[in-house]
Amino acid sequence: MSDDGAPLGGRTVVITGASSGIGASVALEATRRGARVAIVARRAERLAEVLAGCTAIADRQHVMVAADLSDLDAIDGLADQLRTALDGRIDVVINNAGVPKRRRTDELTPGDVEDVMAINYFSPVRLTLALLPGMLERGDGDIVNVSSMGVHSVAFGVSAYSATKAALEMFTEGLFVELATTGVRAHLFVPGTTLSEFSTDKPGNNAPFPTDPASASTSDEVAVALLDCIGTDSFRSFTGEREAATAASREADVNTWLERMRSVLSKRDR
Repeated sequence: MSDDGAPLGGRTVVITGASSGIGASVALEATRRGARVAIVARRAERLAEVLAGCTAIADRQHVMVAADLSDLDAIDGLADQLRTALDGRIDVVINNAGVPKRRRTDELTPGDVEDVMAINYFSPVRLTLALLPGMLERGDGDIVNVSSMGVHSVAFGVSAYSATKAALEMFTEGLFVELATTGVRAHLFVPGTTLSEFSTDKPGNNAPFPTDPASASTSDEVAVALLDCIGTDSFRSFTGEREAATAASREADVNTWLERMRSVLSKRDR
């Protein structure tokens, strides 16, 4: 928690996957809330646009680092680069970077599974492990790992993707429990359907699922909900009540839920 008691005022926040969509909106909203941000993504030109937007809101010497998070062996170096650029202090890490994998299980290749696991699970875990010692030394910090409703609804056509997020959820749960007395807080954030680039056509993916804009959230709405968990003792939060209710319904009786979903989706898939 910052010295002035505000969850983000005066704090330094690292955000991955920040060149577009949820990550870009989180960077801008965090800046509005008083944070200094360090944004990380692969696309340097897009990242520079987000950096300029943050600086226009408040010039706090924000930082951008262009990095390919699928290069797992380079993550320790990325952590060193961030520490150097931020004078050794990182208060919040938001592991938002991820790639979709819309492909049915019977069409998946081993390479598909390994590639999506590398960036959606191994990458945030390795960055967390690299930055956690500094938080533990100070006795303060927040780690936010971004999951997916694919874990809390049904993994139809996205089994490999949902599996990466399920793994990240259990890692985050371990952090939450094990860090209880350290002053470092772990949070799991679960966005619902979001109107962003993530849900558009991507190479190596089946066509995106039809999206009803009325039942989807904007990246800006998701960013507000995500940042609200920081500084709290809450483990899991969702974009809104709709997503939380869906997860609760599934968890109440997963067998009945999946039987119902299998019946509905089988008819649609004919």
